[in-house]
Amino acid sequence: MRRIAMIFDIARHKFSEGLITLMFFALVSVFVALFAPDLVVTEGGAPLRGFIDFFAINHPVASALLMFPMVIYSGLRFARAAVRVSLYSASSLGLLALGGVAIFATTASTGYMNLMIVALLVSELLGRLLYCFGANMRMSYLFTAMLALGIMPLVDGALIPVALALPVVVIAVRGTLREAIITIVGVAFPTFVYCYLVWLMGGEFNDAFVAIWREGGAFVAHDALLSYLTLPRLIFLGITLFLGVCSLISYYGVRVTLVDSVRVIWRLLIALQLMLIAMLLLMPCASPAVVVVLVLVITLMLPQLFIRVDVITATFAYLIWVVSALGILF
Repeated sequence: MRRIAMIFDIARHKFSEGLITLMFFALVSVFVALFAPDLVVTEGGAPLRGFIDFFAINHPVASALLMFPMVIYSGLRFARAAVRVSLYSASSLGLLALGGVAIFATTASTGYMNLMIVALLVSELLGRLLYCFGANMRMSYLFTAMLALGIMPLVDGALIPVALALPVVVIAVRGTLREAIITIVGVAFPTFVYCYLVWLMGGEFNDAFVAIWREGGAFVAHDALLSYLTLPRLIFLGITLFLGVCSLISYYGVRVTLVDSVRVIWRLLIALQLMLIAMLLLMPCASPAVVVVLVLVITLMLPQLFIRVDVITATFAYLIWVVSALGILF
């Protein structure tokens, strides 16, 4: 009984307990993909989305099985970075389990492979970007984080505002010419490569830019968002937003105890969260990918809340969140 209770005490998870939870939701993601073939079909899309959909439609079993390693990798990438930069006021491996829940709840939908790739890119982006605000930042982390960000609009054009705004914030925070150049080159490089390949195959060099704005920003994405936001998923999203607000309140109660680089990371996450909420409310071409990014950004903040509250409250909030995520299946 004590062992079972510890699994639900999310803030005090050991690695094995977090990994078990992460693997469970990875397996559920595979199960959903295998036995719900209607989830594969998608509409609209950015340049790379057609290739992703083609693979998912023609190789449904392989696509479903790929969900398992992608969910595991994304969860591990999140948790490792958060622990190494001491993102919270106390050490916690709770993000392992929380990441699995969030990824499952946001990707179990139409076009799950496309949404999973977005989640994978977000985990790469944030997992590497967290290392970029300390005194010993490596340029490779900044460049690879911006590469992941630059690929995101090629997978879903609704993420163009994120790809445009986040580099500006990073440049403003870092403030050196060398890092500004690395940021701009990193985020632009994927689109340049796609343009070059299109030109190499006989097309026009600017076809990628046209495709991103025409297909990725199409109003059909709004229809996809409406069908994505079912009642169970709206309940999950509402609970996630509420826990996110509580996490921010908890952070402001302990921010003076955190080092400067961690406070910068929190300000970046807060700004990104507000931008994503504004995109969902105001952009006519917002897509399910925006929800994936928003939920993963909020999830990165949640361990701070579970660390600060008592065990009973943390367990109760965690169980409600997990149940609301599993409710998406029904």
